[in-house]
Amino acid sequence: MSGQQEVMGERMIKFKGVSINSGRIAGAACLYSAERHRAVPEFLLSNEDLVAEELLKFDEVLRQCSEELDAIAAQVETSVGRAESEIFITQKHIMNDPKVTDAVRAMVKNEKKNIEWAVSDVLNEYEYTFAKIDNQYLSERANDIGEIRRRLLGRITKAKSGLLCEGQAHCSRGANRIIAAYELTADMVAAMNLEKVLGFVTEHGGVTSHAAIIARSLGVPAVSGIRGIMEFVRCGDTIIIDGDNGEAYLNPDAATVAALIPVEPVASEAVCALGTPPGMTLLANASTMEDVKQAAAMGADGIGLLRTEILFIKAERLLDEDEQYAFYRRIVDIMKGKTVTFRMLDVGGDKPLSFLRIKKEENPYLGWRGARYLLGNPDIFTTQMRALVRVSGETPIRVLFPMVVDAEQQRALLDLADKVIAEKGSSRERIEFGTMFEVPSAFIDAEAILPQVDFASIGSNDLIQYLFAIDRNNEMVSQDFNPEHPVLWKMLERLSTVAREKGKPLSICGEMAAREGMQRPLLDIGISILSVAPRLIPRVRNEMARYAGLLS
Repeated sequence: MSGQQEVMGERMIKFKGVSINSGRIAGAACLYSAERHRAVPEFLLSNEDLVAEELLKFDEVLRQCSEELDAIAAQVETSVGRAESEIFITQKHIMNDPKVTDAVRAMVKNEKKNIEWAVSDVLNEYEYTFAKIDNQYLSERANDIGEIRRRLLGRITKAKSGLLCEGQAHCSRGANRIIAAYELTADMVAAMNLEKVLGFVTEHGGVTSHAAIIARSLGVPAVSGIRGIMEFVRCGDTIIIDGDNGEAYLNPDAATVAALIPVEPVASEAVCALGTPPGMTLLANASTMEDVKQAAAMGADGIGLLRTEILFIKAERLLDEDEQYAFYRRIVDIMKGKTVTFRMLDVGGDKPLSFLRIKKEENPYLGWRGARYLLGNPDIFTTQMRALVRVSGETPIRVLFPMVVDAEQQRALLDLADKVIAEKGSSRERIEFGTMFEVPSAFIDAEAILPQVDFASIGSNDLIQYLFAIDRNNEMVSQDFNPEHPVLWKMLERLSTVAREKGKPLSICGEMAAREGMQRPLLDIGISILSVAPRLIPRVRNEMARYAGLLS
């Protein structure tokens, strides 16, 4: 389970947590301390003059923190992206919300409490209210409230969060370091060279938090849910993050480093010269415009999975046809005629969107998500499809349907898509439609599904979850998430055989495609189209070239 510790050798300790972002990296640790303000003083103000002073202090702190958040937003927009910068603008709006500020002022005026206590008490109550909401996305917004509280208290008390070595001569502000912290907080970006951070390992922090989205946008390995790791790590200690398996190694020995971290250079000149070997295709998974730019720079053969839901998650609202069209059009422009596969909005499960007002479900992973949600919301489906059809009028594209369970459901999706195409006066000639195979029932019904579509893609992450009844984000069972299980490989091989018989291209876009040692067995069973994170393209291309005998 998460937080498990295993002492290996004299110094090495292995920790088990939950993967926030895949990939592996080794580096020196840099410790980040979020000021907890557990000992906030509480006292009564003896006269109205002191009350007035406290209120003036609060106004000044609000002004300073607002300016600080504006500055951080500008920094993040430059170093990461505009969508990520909106996190801090949102925090500023929450902080200045009259309901919040009036409650703080009322406690000072009516109860004669000092401003530190009023800020702490009011925001603690808001944080608790959000944290107890039985919705992962909404409950993790409590992290934002906590950051606002710490920011305000830091200004009032002069106690600030930051890197433990900040101000010392050797401090690199996180550059070329692995950040160890109690939790991923968006506030951390102000204290470090974010674009140069190697990875994150934390005790707390969920997969849908704003800061986790930033970690994924940066494309760095990250593991969370390792309780107690901050008690063991010291500044400069070596850490391996294994984001593929949700593990971390503290002070690993040389053999462990050699076994987990690939030794070939990330940008192999031989592979750059060779490109992807003949008969194979290496695509990129992308969530943001920055991912697409990196994929193009890495020489990806195209985009095998564009997660369109991330656009909605970051905007925190539904986008209209024109907004979606503009975004999709920029993506195909960046890829300069290479294949781009847009996955239709895939929400539910680990991607709840608060603004969609999805009814609370006992088990959202087995509920109204993927294709079910799209068919149940034809207005949302139609708006997105209209935007994609517009793009297809200018350049060929591929559209992928998520979480299809059987041939009947696939037929319903295509019927709805055909209706939109007809309304736009277009045709299917410039759109290829595909099925995402990630539910066991779809594998069983492959002979009936594949003739309906132009291509297919395997979502291995959800497939493993559903095949073995494992919630991959559940700290208690995540260690059983096993992509090497023989039953899984029997299913993959069978689908590959059926796809070949039906003449349909089959790709794999889950984490298995990039997992070290998986490329050869995938190629052996006939899956020759792999889609991976952009930063992993050089390493995976190396493996494909070795398989083809082009590299030793």
